[in-house]
Amino acid sequence: MTEIECRILIKRDGKSFLCPVKIGLIKEIIKTGSLRSAAKILNISYQHAWEIVEEINSAAPAPLIIKQRGGVNGGGAFISDYGTGILKEYKSIETEISKIIKQINIEINL
Repeated sequence: MTEIECRILIKRDGKSFLCPVKIGLIKEIIKTGSLRSAAKILNISYQHAWEIVEEINSAAPAPLIIKQRGGVNGGGAFISDYGTGILKEYKSIETEISKIIKQINIEINL
């Protein structure tokens, strides 16, 4: 059986903006409220997670992820309203592409 798979890469001004790895990090930040915890769950270094967030935020017209420094009350990370909208759009694109790929896979395996 032949099967086509598709991964979405969205670029802004030629720079990688969103891809499955970045979306995965955003989702874990939403769940945990922490960049460090999200990195640990995804088995990537905190430094690498920090760099990914910087890449995402620098490619966007507004930050998707807001980072709060640690301290007495602790730090954290959360998604901005802009980021919530972008994530919703990404999921919509992902759903539409999945439908198309599913149909293509049916057709090529008849």
